Amino acid sequence: MFDWRRLIPAIFGTACAASALAPSALRADHRCDPVTDPGWRTVVAHELISQGDSAPYRDGANWFVDRTTTVLPFCHYFDDIGNYSLRSYSLSPRTSTERIAICQGTASGESVAVPPYAGPCPPK
Repeated sequence: MFDWRRLIPAIFGTACAASALAPSALRADHRCDPVTDPGWRTVVAHELISQGDSAPYRDGANWFVDRTTTVLPFCHYFDDIGNYSLRSYSLSPRTSTERIAICQGTASGESVAVPPYAGPCPPK
């Protein structure tokens, strides 16, 4: 028989750990309200909401895409035994755009893929 009181904090803990391992480009700096009750701790998390790439474009001999990423910052509160507090909350979504190289020009005038991009160069 499942004990939901232990399963739900475990799920939240796993989600928080996974978001803590996310690439730093996805992390938005934010502060959570301090915990004043003894035995409680704050877990800052960032949930990936969406990520999308623009159409490829050329800049000189190189090709790029603009990657737009939206994250939702969270402030989770847990006690010593893992109980999740209803005082936990999220902040407004944050969107960032990053220029990603997908093809790099060579001295011979051709272009080669920039890992991890494995498509054709120039992109079609």
